[in-house]
Amino acid sequence: MDVNALLTEIIGEFVIPDNFEVIIEQPLPTVRGERLRLKQVFQNLLSNAVKYTDKPKGQIKIGCTEENGFWKFGVADNGCGIKKNYFEKIFEIFQTLTSRDKTESTGIGLTIVKKIVELYGGKVWVESKVNEGSTFFFTLPKAKSQGDEKCHC
Repeated sequence: MDVNALLTEIIGEFVIPDNFEVIIEQPLPTVRGERLRLKQVFQNLLSNAVKYTDKPKGQIKIGCTEENGFWKFGVADNGCGIKKNYFEKIFEIFQTLTSRDKTESTGIGLTIVKKIVELYGGKVWVESKVNEGSTFFFTLPKAKSQGDEKCHC
């Protein structure tokens, strides 16, 4: 799965407000995984970044680095941020940090992200500062090269 092509598709389908800038920081890798599931991960993270940005000019940065046999993706925004005591709670089903009459949210988006990432053997977490924004990180195992695969015939 070419993540660059996937993000181009998602950004093309997603209604991003005019006051937002989406920056893909470098060419992103090709990863192993189902297109629909990986699309859900990025859609949910982008949707939350837009939903919880309270600045006149929103910015979302998407990047990736290689670490210890994993691709480490980051989706950063300049939104309202999250208090540290909620870092784990936001990944629980039906949890939202704002009342549902203020923000349209079911509280399942980040739970879906977590389930998909863990299904592929990765992990997900957030780093955030109130009034400065949040960065959601997740890892996916790097695809093994042909020579790394062993036949157990």
